[in-house]
Amino acid sequence: MKIQSTVWLRHRFLALALVVLCVQFPVQRLIGQAKPTMPGMAEAHKQTIPSTSLAVTVGGKTQTFTLAEIAPMPHETVSVMNSHLKKTESYSGVPLAALLDKMGMPFEKANEHPLMKSYWIAEGTDGYKAVISAYEALTVIHMDSVIVADTVDGKPLEKDGAIKLVISGDKRPQRWVQNLKSLTLKSID
Repeated sequence: MKIQSTVWLRHRFLALALVVLCVQFPVQRLIGQAKPTMPGMAEAHKQTIPSTSLAVTVGGKTQTFTLAEIAPMPHETVSVMNSHLKKTESYSGVPLAALLDKMGMPFEKANEHPLMKSYWIAEGTDGYKAVISAYEALTVIHMDSVIVADTVDGKPLEKDGAIKLVISGDKRPQRWVQNLKSLTLKSID
């Protein structure tokens, strides 16, 4: 009788646990019909305004570059695998090091240590942000390229805005910023 009562309690406990799980996690998620999302992910890309210029801030000084001003700057072309689209794309754009140079902070011995303690905050028009080490953006130090792209496969960017941040070494494009509107160089000091 005692064993039968224990089994009955165990079954009742399991049934209660199942009810609690169903309340906590809707049935669609349990059977895989709905994909869970992290809070804020849907909101990060919900309203897209095409980028048409880029505000770059270095040392408290901001300069806005139009597409016409970006076009004649030195460009670099990178071939990258876009895992979202599952295809290889060829982007052309201005390396971040060239923008640093344009803003009066070229990579030279005097700037090496400050740049080792600095990082870029890249922001899109939809509020999406990514952080890139300033040192990793220097192609003279790092093997990968970080560019402000204005063309893909030889054509101007369209659906991603006129300007896009592309990091050639990233296996997934999570830090690529579409509709890039600003780059801000900050220091950890």
